Amino acid sequence: MYKHVPTDTPSAQKVWMIRLLLVMAMFCLILPGMAFGSLTGYASGPGGNVSDPLVRAVDIAEPAVVRIFTVVNSTLTVHFSSTSNVTFPQQSNAVYQLEFSGTGTFISAHGDILTADHVINPPQDDMTSFLDQTAAPDVATYINQNLKPSQPVTADQVSQELQSGQLASTPQYNTPTSQVFLSTSFTGPLTASDLNSVPAQYQARVDKIEQESAVNQQDVAIVHVSNMDDMPSVQLGDSSNVQQQDTLTIIGFPGNGDVSNAPNDLLTSSVNQIMVSSIKTTSTGAPVIQVGGNVEHGDSGGPALDSSGTVVGIVSFALATDSPGGTSFLQASNSARTLVQAQHLDTTPGSLERAWTQAFNDYASTQAGHWHKAASEFAAIAASYPLFKGITPYLNYARTQAQHESVQPTGTPTSTSTPAAQGNSLSAYAVMIGAIALLVLLVVLLFAVIFRRGRRKKVVPATKVSQVPPAALPSQASGSPSSRPAAPADSLSDAMSAFGAPARVPPAQAGQSVPLSGSSGSLRPWPCGHLNRSNARFCSVCGEPAPPAQSQPPTIRRYEQ
Repeated sequence: MYKHVPTDTPSAQKVWMIRLLLVMAMFCLILPGMAFGSLTGYASGPGGNVSDPLVRAVDIAEPAVVRIFTVVNSTLTVHFSSTSNVTFPQQSNAVYQLEFSGTGTFISAHGDILTADHVINPPQDDMTSFLDQTAAPDVATYINQNLKPSQPVTADQVSQELQSGQLASTPQYNTPTSQVFLSTSFTGPLTASDLNSVPAQYQARVDKIEQESAVNQQDVAIVHVSNMDDMPSVQLGDSSNVQQQDTLTIIGFPGNGDVSNAPNDLLTSSVNQIMVSSIKTTSTGAPVIQVGGNVEHGDSGGPALDSSGTVVGIVSFALATDSPGGTSFLQASNSARTLVQAQHLDTTPGSLERAWTQAFNDYASTQAGHWHKAASEFAAIAASYPLFKGITPYLNYARTQAQHESVQPTGTPTSTSTPAAQGNSLSAYAVMIGAIALLVLLVVLLFAVIFRRGRRKKVVPATKVSQVPPAALPSQASGSPSSRPAAPADSLSDAMSAFGAPARVPPAQAGQSVPLSGSSGSLRPWPCGHLNRSNARFCSVCGEPAPPAQSQPPTIRRYEQ
């Protein structure tokens, strides 16, 4: 039996071809991203996404940021009565060591460090509260053993009485001393068991306070350490350029980040982004920057960097909150600039800072040969500055990448200004361009297939005889039963047939039949709208069965032979 297949249904082969083209097009959309990712994929290497200028600026600045521990040796004399005064601790020549922690930044190559003044000169209120808490256990033990209260007192009760003044006391403080420790961004990983075991070349005592503005004024200070010359440093920026909603980056050592007492943890800095909320001035006339974000105790004195990596603020204080994410304030860097100018400090970057910055920028470059160049520059720094072990991960990574990098011919400069002509970057660009070209070609082919399918779908009209006036019924002069008559091209209807309209065929003269080359009879229209022989059993175009003889209209019988 003859099975009719609709002319507007695509074949399985066409469907398979369209699906294949779609899959290949999707692959080509992904391929350029993969190629570009291979070109700038630094996230897996040391330093993170160094293609980001801000990330790069922070990476370069980190080795210049140090942790500062300030120790104040203290004693506390408790007045139990007018005739009974006891000094704690009770051991001879013993003291309580009150330790405060903060952050600082080298702003010169000659041992000059910028920090907050309260980091090296803790305020009286902070020291008194700390001393009361530290001495409270010893005082409680003395009371329970010697004064024999009806109920034993606890250290917390004693601390509260000392701070409220119910238990009178007099504190004594020695001059604060501060010790600077280089961060692991400079030293590399440390194996020391405690801070006292950190190699001497990675720590130094503050030997001089060069300039300072008290905590109740501008709260900034510049201190000096010896035996630390030609150090990495960070330049001061112009804080007057800071505006609301600017994003700044602080580097510091928050106390809540001290997960252990191991020096490797204590000396690994933290990086946090903060948002500028407002620019204000204190009652003493100090310009300050109000910020929101994760700023904590221990970050005090740390630098707030702008997008260029310059210091525009120094972490100073918070109001009415001890929790991260509250309202905090930075001292403006222009206050520190005044102290720098008063001290006539030379803040020009030293040899190490210049070499480190150049090597890191080459490390982050995408120019041909940049891995070889960065590896060579890191190696030179490692040879000239053996203490700077923080560059080791960058040196090793650059060497690994250089093994797979094509370099320019000998004698050809490979500076960052030279256009990329070879190497991994060129290969990645070539892959990306090729993928885009292939994608365009596939899209063109896909549209061509769909357009051709659409034209074939419209060529065969399915107009019924009852919908076509008798005068417009076409006749076929010659050819096989399945051939289509050639229509004149001088009418609008014939021209429109190219877009799917039925071609116009001149009607036969009255009483005239259409002769055939064979003996199967003349053509006549069927209800399906196609011309067929009178003795045909099925339509030669659509396969519809022949209509019953009695259903043929009288006006159509003239087409019979």
